[in-house]
Formats: sequence, C-alpha cells, structure tokens
Amino acid sequence: MTAEYIVIKIGGVASKQLTPEILTKLSEWQQAGQKIVVVHGGGFAINQLMEENHIPIQKVNGLRVTSQSDMALIKEALVDIVGENLAGELTTAGLPAYQLVDELPDLVHADFLDQETYGFVGEVKNITNQTLVALLAQGKIPLIPSLGYSEQGDLLNINADYLARAVAISLGAKKLILMTDVKGVLENGQVLEHLNFVDVQKKIESCVITGGMIPKIQSAVQTVQAGVEQVIIGDNLTDGTIIKE
Repeated sequence: MTAEYIVIKIGGVASKQLTPEILTKLSEWQQAGQKIVVVHGGGFAINQLMEENHIPIQKVNGLRVTSQSDMALIKEALVDIVGENLAGELTTAGLPAYQLVDELPDLVHADFLDQETYGFVGEVKNITNQTLVALLAQGKIPLIPSLGYSEQGDLLNINADYLARAVAISLGAKKLILMTDVKGVLENGQVLEHLNFVDVQKKIESCVITGGMIPKIQSAVQTVQAGVEQVIIGDNLTDGTIIKE
C-alpha cells in the first residue's frame, strides 16, 4: 500500500491540549504507515503574551494586525509555547514529533499580504517540501508553526488554515483536516456531513455558511480543486463536514 499524506491543521482548544482520542487516532495512522504533517496556530498563546506585554490586539477582516516588533512575541508563542507543548504531548504518546523552526526559511516562502493594512502578515507563495518529505520518510511527524519568511528574510505571521492548505497541495495529500472549535458546518443545528462544490455555493447564498466559515470553506474548495482528495472541517480527526468534488 502506498503511504498517504495527511495534513492536519490544529487550532482552537486542540492547540492547548490534544485529547486521548486524537492521540489514539494519530497512533493508528502512524502504525498503518500514513505520513502525518501537523500545521498549528496558537491564537490563545499570542493573545496571552500580548496582554502580558500590554500590547493592544487589533484585527482587520479577521486577521491580526502585526507590527515587526510583535513578531518576536508571535514566534515565541507559536514555537516555544504551542509547538513545544504539542511536541511534548505527541512524544509522550510515543509519536515521533519534529518541530520545524530553523528549517522554516527554506520551507515556507511567503510575501506580505498587504503591509499597509496588516503589517507583517504573510501569504504563502511557495512550499519547498524536500525537508518535509525527508522527515516523513524517516517516520517523523513534522510540526509546522503558522509562520513564513519573505525573500528579504522578514518573518511573517500566516493564517494557519492557508498554510495547511499550501502544505497539503504541495504534498498531493489524500486529506487535509482543519481542526477547529466547531463540529463542522451546521444547518439547523445539525452537522452537514458532506458538501460538494455546488452545495457550498448554495449554502453561502442561502446564508447557511456565514462569517469566518466562508473563507475556511472557500479555501477547502480550492484545496480539493488543486488535487487534495478531501478536506474535513470539524473538532476531531474523523467527524465533521467533508468537502469533496
């Protein structure tokens, strides 16, 4: 059986602590020879450090406005707090996590999204995945913080959903799992288990999909269009809303 790539974006409450169910599922996949990559945000840790340092939190269009001086705190939050905590939890569960930090400039090539509006917020231009592929071949689980570097060497803050999408596309992953604090796309309080491209457009037009879920779903559609078999949005690794062609 050919090994399949699974890219998981961990955000929300899961980035504070992984449940036993998540760790069990990751172990099952690892033992079955699946190759797992984790991309993580860490908004709660960033907010905590910013508050401790009396730096106001400002958002525009749902994105954190980020000054160059904020980037040291953001890197500390993502790498030293969230990343190290996730790596520790995975290692304790017998899963060989590997935190990508020094390798990031050669892995995530980014550019300023709109420096005037957002400051040091980036968009992914390209993923050079040789390092990832080599780590995965060694049976490791790479952990990637939602950061990237510009051509000029500027460290940029990147939306974790978009970074996970770029990584999944670059690997030709079988699935991308976007873990969040909601159970999936809800209609009348019930999770919609499957959505195809036509459904997505209808649900946006009829205001079933609203707010912050719209870019997440549109991003999921683009991911499938780019060759990833399915995208799952939910609060665990197996259930939620599956977006397929």
